[in-house]
Amino acid sequence: MTKSMKKAIALCLFSMGVVGLMAQSNEFKIDVQKTGAPIQSTMYGIFFEDINYGADGGLYAELVKNRSFEFENPFGGWTPFGNVSVQTQKPCFDRNPHYVRLSYEKELTGTGLDNEGFNGIGIREGEKYDFSLYARTRSGDAPVKLRINLVDSRNDLYEQKEIEVSGKEWKKYTVVLTPGATEARSRLRITMVTKGIVDLEHISLFPQKTFNNRPNGMRADLAQALKELKPGVFRFPGGGNEQGYPLPVEKHGRSGREPSDQYQSMELYILAQKVSGLLSVLRLGLFRIFPIE
Repeated sequence: MTKSMKKAIALCLFSMGVVGLMAQSNEFKIDVQKTGAPIQSTMYGIFFEDINYGADGGLYAELVKNRSFEFENPFGGWTPFGNVSVQTQKPCFDRNPHYVRLSYEKELTGTGLDNEGFNGIGIREGEKYDFSLYARTRSGDAPVKLRINLVDSRNDLYEQKEIEVSGKEWKKYTVVLTPGATEARSRLRITMVTKGIVDLEHISLFPQKTFNNRPNGMRADLAQALKELKPGVFRFPGGGNEQGYPLPVEKHGRSGREPSDQYQSMELYILAQKVSGLLSVLRLGLFRIFPIE
């Protein structure tokens, strides 16, 4: 028998063995009536990461994206039109130094801002939403009137209210919006009605209906769904969040007990890689999470 014939026979036998192994069948039987080792309920829980709209645009019920213009791009989430600029002189809040200045002299283009929310602003017909902002005038004692709209991509109007800003000192202004239709991707639009110069900061749109009816709280449907899971543990705020802190945690007031206007926007990092536009306003603190557990 030649050497080449021996190799051919060996290869044939090997192939037959592989085919035989592949033809074998295995069974894995499970008896659902027979319980195994007990598992503690505290081993089941929720894993939370402050990414992909997990907090902002998710659990945290704020509907305005980049409400204090503190993103790396201050106009992130906003579409300005007319004469709009970002300012930092004498801000309303030291920890949030950026604000916008709107100037209007009856130009045809108008002057104002659109906010896109988080892939749109979801609104429901007949429900109430608290709109608020801090503002001051820069044109003497003449008041400046602002129009507040909820619109869709076709500029169909769902709600309209007006606010009159007066005085050179920062003040908070509020109005309740009640949209006349349900829309998943509406936008918030702020337009100057009268001539003048006005500064705007911390522009917020919040549903009145929140989890446990807490103002400035969590989205009712998502938080309730998590609570009904009855988690034994809630991992929070997540590794991506902690990894992204430019300052120690205690410097950010992570407890959520500070006034809602005194937050510090933060850019998150995933595996030390910068993710453009992924930011958090750090308002979803421990005192908001506790009621879920």
